[in-house]
Amino acid sequence: MNAKKTQSTNPLGNSIIKNLAVIIILGIGLLFITLVSLHIYTRRNKSVDVPQVKGLQMKEAKVLLKSKGLKFVVIDSLYNKDAIPGAIIEQVPTANSRTKSGREVFLTIYSTNPPELAVPGLVDYSYRQAEALLVSMGFEQVSIVEVPSEYKGLVKAVEYRGRALQAEEKIPSGSPLTLIVGSGIQNDSLNLDREYMISPNQENIPQKEQKSETNSQSNQRVDETFF
Repeated sequence: MNAKKTQSTNPLGNSIIKNLAVIIILGIGLLFITLVSLHIYTRRNKSVDVPQVKGLQMKEAKVLLKSKGLKFVVIDSLYNKDAIPGAIIEQVPTANSRTKSGREVFLTIYSTNPPELAVPGLVDYSYRQAEALLVSMGFEQVSIVEVPSEYKGLVKAVEYRGRALQAEEKIPSGSPLTLIVGSGIQNDSLNLDREYMISPNQENIPQKEQKSETNSQSNQRVDETFF
């Protein structure tokens, strides 16, 4: 009877307690495995210092970032005519910050080509108004060429590289433009501004005949005055 009592009071003999112990052990094992996996995935022992690439050219930055095990992505570009094309303006993460190996560094650079802008239709605008509008848009090299026209000072066309632009046509910002402006003076297609005209009948008369005719007319005038 004593043996039976000892067996019934043994806590390990209870199946419920055994199941709970197994569950706890499995839980601890899963938690340990999860922590180890996260440690490996996040590469806590492989973080690196981000190098300073601001102000460098893309080729130089690529070599430097690659040596640190980092990648790069150009997310934006800006145009500045006074800046060196391809130079890096900003970087994220900033220099000397810590990041994981294999991560990307986001870069903003100076663009090589200027952005394209739409030139508005300026025909029949006054050339002063058209010039001021173009300069405000960034077209600072504007020249004026006058051509014969009925109205003075009005724009007849906007030319880029010798070609008339259509309204809202896009060209690179800062490009030189030419305003074709009316001078207010029209061409004399009939050449009527000469001092004298030759009648059709006189064009075919030989020079000698013209002289003799002129002499006869002068003699006739002398005779008339004599009488």
